[in-house]
Amino acid sequence: MAEPWLARWPYARGVIRSPRHLRLHGLPVSDVALALVLVVASLGAILTGEVDEGPRWVTIPVALVGGSAVAVRARWAFQAALAVALAGLAQSAFGDGSPGTIMGLVEILLVVYSAGAECEEGMASIALTAVLGSALLEEWLDHGSDYAFVTIEIGGIWLLGRAVRTWRSRATYAEQHQRDLARLAVAAERTRIARELHDVVAHSLSVISVQADAAEAALEVDPDRVGQALRAIRGSARDALGDMRQMLYLLRVEDDRETDDRSPARGLADLPQLVAGMRDAGLALDVDIRVPDDLPSGLGLAVYRIAQEGLTNVRRHAGTVPTRLLVTGRDHELRVEVHNDAPPLTVPASPLSTGLGLVGVRERTQAAGGSLDAGPTPVGGFSLVVRLPWAEGGLP
Repeated sequence: MAEPWLARWPYARGVIRSPRHLRLHGLPVSDVALALVLVVASLGAILTGEVDEGPRWVTIPVALVGGSAVAVRARWAFQAALAVALAGLAQSAFGDGSPGTIMGLVEILLVVYSAGAECEEGMASIALTAVLGSALLEEWLDHGSDYAFVTIEIGGIWLLGRAVRTWRSRATYAEQHQRDLARLAVAAERTRIARELHDVVAHSLSVISVQADAAEAALEVDPDRVGQALRAIRGSARDALGDMRQMLYLLRVEDDRETDDRSPARGLADLPQLVAGMRDAGLALDVDIRVPDDLPSGLGLAVYRIAQEGLTNVRRHAGTVPTRLLVTGRDHELRVEVHNDAPPLTVPASPLSTGLGLVGVRERTQAAGGSLDAGPTPVGGFSLVVRLPWAEGGLP
């Protein structure tokens, strides 16, 4: 195999380490190759006398400096521009004239373009001033008159470099913007999943925990009541399992058409089942629902989850106190209200509380463009009122 001995060659390691970018010790291979071509062509023309410039002790170092500047222009664009400018002035001052070969012109244009494309605004302007000033001074020392042409030539290639830099910045910004949007979408989806999981798991586990405690207490006092508690536990577990299965299925599918054979998301039609489950859990619940069943699925899900979280919080923090659930629609607005009486002093704090319940309700309300009012009542209870805009215009 050729790679082991090639990898031991020190001048090839830079290429092997970064084959995608083709760099040689941090410098683009294309620039290094171009610089070698320019240096060889310049030295050949000088040594053979094809170029009428001298003396050689001046022109040869100038050619080497110009070639080196081309090689490093991508990494040290500002320094490369200054080096070319100083080299040109040195040849004009100590030689027979300024560099006039095509190779010298190519070197000047390349480093000026790189200064415009790679440097910040201030450094790029200084580099342009140095190279353009050097070129105009060389023209004056040679008693030339092409000042306008030199200015347009060097200034034009510098402007091209600035335009390329602007285009790169916009492309980078657009790419970063797309990455930011993707991250925001992922974060929003994670929040949505976490909210759904919290609503499903917290509600069901709260009911199961309460009924398990009731079943344990009833074993010694009233064994006949154990069956009722176990049935409530079984119902809550089945509901949670169904919701989890549906959620996981929706996360797995890649085409919305594949969800047609699955049950729809929770909505107003599921409120009676929720109410029955809470009553089975011992909550003294009074219900008033006066909205049509054909709400949009997203709005119906929001209403269901808000009611579920409100009732779960009552059962978790206040116990089996009298509670009222109202879901009404009027004046282009849906209202979901949960009001409970003051809890008895003997109600312990729930170990299952996460503190995310009202956060999830607020997120759902904000997502639907609504408003939330929640807080204790003057008589020691708690009130949750959510107002959601209803595009259908209220009750028919």
